Amino acid sequence: MKNFDALIDQAEAQRARSHFKNARQLFQKAAKAAPGAEGLAQAWQGAADCARLLGDFPAALKDYGLALRKAPKADTAFLADLSCGQALAYRACGQPALALKGLTLALARYRALRDAEGVAFCLWALGGTFRISGDLKAARSHLLAAEKAYAKLGDPEGASYVDCALGGVHRMLAQHGASARYYARASRRMRARKDPFGTAYSWCGLGNAARMQGDLKAALAYFKKAEKGYARIGDIVSYAYTLWSLGQAHKLQGDFAPARKALAKAEELFKRTGDGRGRAYVQHALAEMEALEGRPREALKRLKAATPLVKPYAWEARHQKALLAVVSGKPWDAPKAYAGSGSAFKPQSLPINWP
Repeated sequence: MKNFDALIDQAEAQRARSHFKNARQLFQKAAKAAPGAEGLAQAWQGAADCARLLGDFPAALKDYGLALRKAPKADTAFLADLSCGQALAYRACGQPALALKGLTLALARYRALRDAEGVAFCLWALGGTFRISGDLKAARSHLLAAEKAYAKLGDPEGASYVDCALGGVHRMLAQHGASARYYARASRRMRARKDPFGTAYSWCGLGNAARMQGDLKAALAYFKKAEKGYARIGDIVSYAYTLWSLGQAHKLQGDFAPARKALAKAEELFKRTGDGRGRAYVQHALAEMEALEGRPREALKRLKAATPLVKPYAWEARHQKALLAVVSGKPWDAPKAYAGSGSAFKPQSLPINWP
C-alpha cells in the first residue's frame, strides 16, 4: 500500500509539471502495485489522462476502459471524472458525437453531486467540443458559463484555459479583437502560474490572433515561442496545430517552401495522433498552394480526397465546400454558409486566412 501511494504521489507531481510521459509510466507502475480494484481504477485513470495529453488517444481509450471496469459503481464522482476524460479522448479521435454524449452525462453527475469544480471543468470541455462540432453559439455559451464558474471558484488555472478556449471561439466568430484580448489575458495568467503547457498554448493563440489581424511578423514570432515551449515538454498534440498555423502564416506571405515544410511536420504528427481534422487542415493548405501555382486539377484532386476527413466536423466541412468552390470557380454563398454557425467569416479568394 505504501509503495502504491508513493507511486501515485510521484505520478501526480510529474503530471503537475507537464511531464506526462514520466507520469504515465509511474501510473502504470502504480497499477501493478495496486492493493485492489479501487486502486487499479485510480492508476489506470491517471495513465489514461496522461496518454490523452501525450496524444496517444487509442491508448487513452483503452486505459479509460480498464479504469471504468474497475471503478466502484457507487462512486459517482469518480465515474463522472472517467466519463469526462474518456469523452475528451473521443473528441480527439474525431468522434465529437460520442464526446458530447459523455460530457453531457458527466455534467449531469457533477451537478447531482453539487461538485462546482467538476461542473466548471465539464462546461469548459463542452465548450471546446461544441466548437469542434461547429456549433459556435453553443460553444461560446458553455465557455462563458465556465468563465463564471471558475471566477466563483477563484481558480486561476481553470480561468486561464477558459480564456484560451474563448480566444479560439472568438477567432472562429471573426471577432479578432476579442480573440486577442482573451489570449493576452490567458498568457498573463499562464506565465504568472508558471504553466509550461498553458504558456505555449497561449502563445500559439496570440500568434493566431495576430495572423487574423494581418500582423504576420508578430504571428511568426509567437509561433516560434510556442514551438520551443512545446518542444520542452514533449507535446505533440497542440504542437501539430502550431505547425499548421506556422504554415498558414508562411502561405499568406507567399513563402510556399517553409509553409510546406511546416505542414509536412504537422501532417506527420496528426497521423501519429489519428487526428483527421488536423490532416484535413493540412490538405486544404496544400491544395490552396497548388491552385495558386496554377495547378487547379491537383488541388481539386487533393480536396476530394480530404472529403472523408471532414465528415465528422461541420466547421471544417464548410471549409471544404468553400475551397472546392473557390478553386473550381463555381458560385457559392460563403457568408450565408458561415452565418449558419454564427460566424462572420467570409472566405472569398486565395490565399485564405483561415480562423
